[in-house]
Order: sequence, then C-alpha cells, then structure tokens
Amino acid sequence: MISRKNIKHLIIHGLGVEGRAALTWFVETEIAAITVIDTAQKFSLLPDALTRDSRLKHSTEEDFDCGLADHSQTLYLRSPGISPSNAVFEEIKRQGILHTTPTGYWICELAPVHTITVTGTKGKSTTTSLIAHILRWAGKKALELGNIGRTPFEVKVDDQTICIVEVSSYMMHDLPPSAHFHAVTNLYKEHTDWHGSITAYHKDKLRPFNQYQPAPGIVPRAQEGAILNDSPKLQYYEDIACVVDSNIKIKNNEISINAGLLNDAFIAPSMVLALRAAIAICLASGLLCPEETVNAVKGNLGKWPGLPSRQTIVSSTDGIIWVDDALATVPEATISALTRWQGSPIHLLLGGNDRGQDFTHLINLCAANAHIRLYAFSQTAPRIASQVRKSAAASRCQTFETFEEMVGAAKSGAQQGEVILFSPAAPSAPPHANFAERSAIFTSFVPKN
Repeated sequence: MISRKNIKHLIIHGLGVEGRAALTWFVETEIAAITVIDTAQKFSLLPDALTRDSRLKHSTEEDFDCGLADHSQTLYLRSPGISPSNAVFEEIKRQGILHTTPTGYWICELAPVHTITVTGTKGKSTTTSLIAHILRWAGKKALELGNIGRTPFEVKVDDQTICIVEVSSYMMHDLPPSAHFHAVTNLYKEHTDWHGSITAYHKDKLRPFNQYQPAPGIVPRAQEGAILNDSPKLQYYEDIACVVDSNIKIKNNEISINAGLLNDAFIAPSMVLALRAAIAICLASGLLCPEETVNAVKGNLGKWPGLPSRQTIVSSTDGIIWVDDALATVPEATISALTRWQGSPIHLLLGGNDRGQDFTHLINLCAANAHIRLYAFSQTAPRIASQVRKSAAASRCQTFETFEEMVGAAKSGAQQGEVILFSPAAPSAPPHANFAERSAIFTSFVPKN
C-alpha cells in the first residue's frame, strides 16, 4: 500500500459515508490530484469548501478514464458496495492500480498498533460492541469503529487507543495485509450475489490469514480447514473459552460466567456466543488477562445497552412484547431470537431479499412449536409458504403483499403478554432501502405514550 506522503493521484469511487469521510481527510494532505467518481447529484451535495478545491475532478462511472500514465503513485479507494464486477473497478484492477476501501487503507496505513478487526456473517456488531465495552470496563481506552457506526476517518486516535473495527465482507474483499489482530465470529451463507459464491465469500472473510504474511487472530475451529497458511499466530475460540449449558467457561481456569443471570438479553444462544467471542478476543489478543476480563463482565454486563435492531425490546403501552430484530438477515439469527422467547406465544414476521437461504431448520422449529404464528412478505414469502404448507405449521402461516399489512395483521392478532418478533431471516428488498427503514416502519406500529 502507498504511504499517504507518496500518493500523487487519489481516486475515490462512491460518495457514501466512507467516501465522504475519506475525502474530507485526504484533502488536508498534499496529494496533487483527486478524482471523485459518482453522480453529478452526489458530487453537488459535497460542501463548497471541497468542491472549490482546484485539485478535485469529478467524473461519472461512464466518463471515467484511467489514462495511460504511470500508476505507481495512484491509489483507488472504492465504496464497499462497489462490486468486483463493476466496470470501473475491473479497469482499475486491469491497470494494476492499488485498490481497497477507505477503511481498508486506514487499517493498513493509519491504525494504532492495538487495532482489532472483527468480521463474520452474524454477530460482528454485537461482538465489536462487547469487546469495546469490556475493555473500557477494565479501564482501557477503546473505540468501536467501522460498520458499527463511525468511520475511522471521523475520529482522532492515539497510540494508546484500542480500535475495534467491524469490517464487512465487502471491505474484506481487497483488504491489504496488516499485522493487526483479526477475528471471525462465524461463517454462514450470505452475500453470494456480490461475492459470486459461498466459497468466495468465506475466502474474503478469512483473507488476513491467507496472505503471504498471515495476520494473528482467532476463528471458530470449524474454519480450520479453510486456512491455507500454517500460522502459529492463529488461535481458535474453543481453545480459549467454551459454552457449556449457557455458561461461558475460560479454559485452564476455574472461571465461568452465566451471562443470562447478568443480563436477560444473553438468554439467546447467539448473544452468549457473541459474548464468548468478545471474551476470547480480549484474551487471545493479549489485551486483558482472565481475571480482568471476568471481573469487568460480571461487574458491568447488566448495564450493557445493547444495539439497535438486534433483539431490541421496543417500549409499548399495549402489554405486547414488541421485538425489533431487523438485522437478523439469516435464518440462524432468527432461530436464536426464537430461543430467547421460546416460553411465550410468538408472532414471527419474516421476509426480504431471496438470496437462496435454507429455511428448513427455521420452519421445522416453528412447526414443532404450536405457539409460533408465521407472517411472511416480500421475495422470500412464496418459498417460505411453500415449505410451511408441507409442515405442521401450515394453518399458522399467512403471506402479505406489503410489510405494513404484515405488521398490522400481527398487531391485530396478538394478545397481551405475547411477542411480536420482527426477525426477517432475510435482508431488505425493494421498496425498503435498508434495515433502518424497515425498523422504523415496524416501530411506528408500536403504541406509545
């Protein structure tokens, strides 16, 4: 990767949150030329102080031309959503121009030594938050960055700051080599439309361990066979901490934590696993010792605020338990949420973009529990309904044309003490842009004071 002092031409492709933050940061350097690729409308929304900078050149994807100049001092930073098949990105790679995302560049060139990157199919945001909280509870200076909220370019950090950076598979695709500690929470089937296959998706997530200089880190033992390099710096969760009957036990120590007794959010198996991952990462990275970690967790876990749209109980006045789990975009996450409320009648709201997920286990679980009613909409609804018709839950499933109709039906059918659980088991699909939009619609139905 090119040091910022040696970049002569910077190309920023995409003015999303990362692109704008990186552009604002890089204009303060002595880079000679900066090309911004996006629509004219997006470019016009930049602050005047940026657009007046004589070094800035705007280009659309259709008009962009790499040129034939020496590219040895050119750096291309793409928005994470820019796919490998994008025509501009393909030309950048063909020309041999160094490329990554803004966060990828920061991790490689600017991150403090005690930086941890966290990725995985599900649980990475919760794990990232828990790591940062445990470290702060133990008296360390720690920040959560990346997909969980702020980009690294929006904060000032020093060498004493421990940065825990949540990175998506889109960011991982061309993440440069670095010596920072890397953690993978779990790997399921996800984002195959962007990566091309489940194998490619998993390969990107595990990228730091398969570089010519493997990064230190930790993964589930199930991923051992996918690690191509034999690295003594790689560890496994199961060798650091394990989960036995919902208790987290630290290996080689007579220490265990029953997280569900400290915070009822950790009744859910996925939450227990996220906490186990956070504890194991704190230990495996050498940032805390077992006693520091356990004391921090036991003394403070009850105050952990949780994260939005992750099994979040929405305050209501109707006696119904409204649960916003909009970020449960794979069936495995929805199964975990069902386990948390398994003792109550549940109205389960499902549906979204059909990425070929396997709903068999989820539907079998619902069929075996007569207290679960199923509501489905969007692209996945026909496939869910087809599978449900062959099960014992056939009479307990309805499909809807719109999300609003589905939530309204659940609200009409639920009684006091019952649970309305929006845990879609699929990502957002048109007309909804993202999880936040669906979450807002869902919570708008909740009666409030």
